[in-house]
Amino acid sequence: MVPLIWAGRTEGHDVCVAAQPWGESVVVNSGVPMVTIARSFDMNAELVRHRDRGPVESEPGAPNPLFRTLVDAQVRFAVESAAEVVALARDWRPDLVVADPLVLAAPLAAAAAGAPLFHHLWGPDLLRASPWGYPGCGMSPDAWPDRLSELYARHGCSPRAENAVATVDPWLSRMGIVETPSRIPLRFVPYNGTGVLPPSVLAPSRRRRVLVTWGSMLTTRDGIGAFPVADVVKTLHAQDAEVVLALRSADRELLPDLPPGVTVVENVPLNAIVPRCDAVVHHGGAGSIMTAAYYGVPQLGIPASLDVRTCCRRLAETGAAVAVDNERATVDTLASAISTVLTDDRVARAAVALRGEVLAQPSPAEVVGRMAAYLP
Repeated sequence: MVPLIWAGRTEGHDVCVAAQPWGESVVVNSGVPMVTIARSFDMNAELVRHRDRGPVESEPGAPNPLFRTLVDAQVRFAVESAAEVVALARDWRPDLVVADPLVLAAPLAAAAAGAPLFHHLWGPDLLRASPWGYPGCGMSPDAWPDRLSELYARHGCSPRAENAVATVDPWLSRMGIVETPSRIPLRFVPYNGTGVLPPSVLAPSRRRRVLVTWGSMLTTRDGIGAFPVADVVKTLHAQDAEVVLALRSADRELLPDLPPGVTVVENVPLNAIVPRCDAVVHHGGAGSIMTAAYYGVPQLGIPASLDVRTCCRRLAETGAAVAVDNERATVDTLASAISTVLTDDRVARAAVALRGEVLAQPSPAEVVGRMAAYLP
């Protein structure tokens, strides 16, 4: 959301972010003030529990147990944060409320302030596309979890099939998976945080430079085994590519022994590295995909779960990338995929075309203007 926030502030609007304690560095470092909410609720612990339950089969037609776990966690988060976000909305009186559709307390804040609610997607509209539905994203209020309906009733907020008046969407419509009502397209502008840049990743390379990354959430949600780091690095090394491995400091100790010449950078924004790379190899997260797409760089996605498989499949259909499922990511399949991404002119041309599509979307400043039109 940071580019949209910056655009709003540039237009003279005040912005305040409500987030959990993890955001106290992430949000503040982006230059935005924040209020801390739900200190006692540990979403990371919920994600780990989700991971540790492992794949579970569901009854035919019934929600997948892991999806139920996600919904249950978000309902508990809404219960924990409701009083704080409602009090903030009543005190601060925002004219607009913008939230990830996962956040089920956001409609309570909008109702308390008498303000329109906008959803802000970060990838394909997976919640709406789910066969089991998600509250506020097309699901009939009759199907909402009882605890959530009771929470809304306590705060005088009516459950609705559509919680938001419109949805801001930086994911390209060509890669979409479902029709999103009242969709406002937004140009994706990379923001991957702040950091100190090592000069080595800014200097030109005499060899093909490939960035390898697995995002900020994979190890928490799925574990490092969900990304074949060693095989990827080994394959790139065999193809005489310069390898830049970008990761969080917390993941450094998880790395296997690396061949000589691999550059490891910690907590460095991807958007500072990607423009100087010939390809990006990643886990299939929407942020990684769109950052590489913004710079017109060919991609190899190696997804390990349903959501990122969906992202990679839609990306690969544009021709700007190759997707290899983690379960089939042998040294041979990786070698073939990496060779294609690095040498096939069709992939390079498709990546440049995809960049053109990204840049053709309305800028964050234009979208701020469209959102303001919803004000009374």
